Amino acid sequence: MKISTRIRYGLRAVINIAEGNLGENRLVRIKEISQEQNISVQYLEQILFKLKKRDIIKGKRGPNGGYKITKAPEDITVLELYEILDEEVKVVDCNEGKNKRCIKENCRTTCLWSQLDNALKEILGKTTLADLMKNKDMV
Repeated sequence: MKISTRIRYGLRAVINIAEGNLGENRLVRIKEISQEQNISVQYLEQILFKLKKRDIIKGKRGPNGGYKITKAPEDITVLELYEILDEEVKVVDCNEGKNKRCIKENCRTTCLWSQLDNALKEILGKTTLADLMKNKDMV
């Protein structure tokens, strides 16, 4: 399983924004995130748009503009961010057969993949943005 760059970059961007908002009580500019995280501004715009649309962050335009988080970091789970940025938390897509239809009846590994999906969701669901901010080695 591979976690997409959209997820990894999105988590790093939200951490950047939260640290700027909480530590220094300021709006964080997209260019600042881009430089600190080495992510293109265009890609960040796509990521931040999704987060803004789901009310995780708010943006303000203009020379004094930037982004801020809308909730306390303790109230934002990694699962919530994952689902916003990548829609579905799945280790394996069931529809991998040649004809793209589910072959569950004949699949002997469905239970394994389902257990992995559930374990992943549980870990992501109990890990908050605050946890990531405390432990920089997690991201």
